[in-house]
Amino acid sequence: MVMWHAEHTLDTSADPQEVWRRLEEVSTWPEWDAGVAWAELAGPFKDGTQGRMKVRGEGTLTFRLARVKVNQSFTALVRLPLAVVRHTHDQEPSTMGTRMTHRIEITGLLSWLYAMTRGRKLRENLAPSMRCLARMASSGRS
Repeated sequence: MVMWHAEHTLDTSADPQEVWRRLEEVSTWPEWDAGVAWAELAGPFKDGTQGRMKVRGEGTLTFRLARVKVNQSFTALVRLPLAVVRHTHDQEPSTMGTRMTHRIEITGLLSWLYAMTRGRKLRENLAPSMRCLARMASSGRS
């Protein structure tokens, strides 16, 4: 049962493969996501691979990739005490180029607490991060 969620959909002229390339390059997430100070992946971009990231204003978090479908979607799972944060990135070709949908869900017994302490920041950062990702993917910037 989802206790809290935020979702944003954005259409961009960027090629779906270029958007996906930027999502796969975990170390570059801070370039388009202002909430991430740094991120690293301990292996290939596939189901089960773990990574770490430093969220600005917070500590280091460990995440695990799940449901990776190349050029389509993936979920980054973060386990917190008595809760799980799921950040799902979906994309599909559109007449404009790519339709991206990012969804963040917090579930578990303490989801209400994490929603109160982190939810607003997560929600406010979602659309600006997606716009930045779309601009970078459209321009071909590294």
